[in-house]
Amino acid sequence: MQNNSNLNKTIQYNGNKFMQEHYLYNLNIFINQEVIDKFHGVKYVCMQGSGDRAKALAQKLAKVTLGIEETYFTPQNLFKTAKFEVFRVGNILSVSHGMGTISIMNLLDDITKLMKASGNTDLEYIRIGTSGGINIAPGSVVVTDTAYKPDLTTGYPMTILGKEIIFPTQMDASLNERIIKAQPEIEQFNLYRGNSITADDFYLGQCRFDGAIKPRYDENMRQKYFKKIMALNIYNFEMESTAIASFCSRANISASMIAVTLIDRLNGDQVTATAEELDNFADRAHTVAINYLLSQIA
Repeated sequence: MQNNSNLNKTIQYNGNKFMQEHYLYNLNIFINQEVIDKFHGVKYVCMQGSGDRAKALAQKLAKVTLGIEETYFTPQNLFKTAKFEVFRVGNILSVSHGMGTISIMNLLDDITKLMKASGNTDLEYIRIGTSGGINIAPGSVVVTDTAYKPDLTTGYPMTILGKEIIFPTQMDASLNERIIKAQPEIEQFNLYRGNSITADDFYLGQCRFDGAIKPRYDENMRQKYFKKIMALNIYNFEMESTAIASFCSRANISASMIAVTLIDRLNGDQVTATAEELDNFADRAHTVAINYLLSQIA
């Protein structure tokens, strides 16, 4: 174990010094020597919406990297009382991020402070999730190059000191290339590399008709919007990619997003796949991520 005794007095982060017992509110932990030792040596941070999905990925990683069957292994949540859950397998963290840009942005700030304080500087962040496809078959997997806003412009807006600033939302192209290259030539599902829309909410922000409030648009207006989307090589709707792309760009961290589609939104709003099919679809995003991780740690 690396000697981090110099951190017993102060921790350096982002040009600032703070005491060892620095509190990370969103993770509900203090940065101290025990925590630093627990998280030192991490390189890959895989983020998913729910704690169950984060746990499932950790179980799969334990099986393929350590040969531990799921029947005999229950991953330990290292943030026991936090808003988020995190599991570690080797140099990989599998973390839940909740839903939406605000939730994942809170996680990104605190998890990055934790990683930096633990001496982890060579990092890659990968969001793994589900999405609504646009003109591609349900069960297809999309690797995102650029994250768009619903108005079909790029960038993540933040109001800082009363002024709105737009941060870039491009993912790491070289990381995406490595992810694609790590996949087998023959796979049982379609894999696309393109762009995504980060919606402001689950319903109106994704052009749906099945929310609680009747929209002010009709089907003809929606189809015109979809045509604009497809012209920009956008393959799916989701709710977090602008946040992770913009944050990691500012933090100089390589980032990507791998998301499976559960529905083709050109054909409606309601998912028609069976529960078994949906489980299979969700596993596909994990498969793409695991193929990449194995290619790097082999």
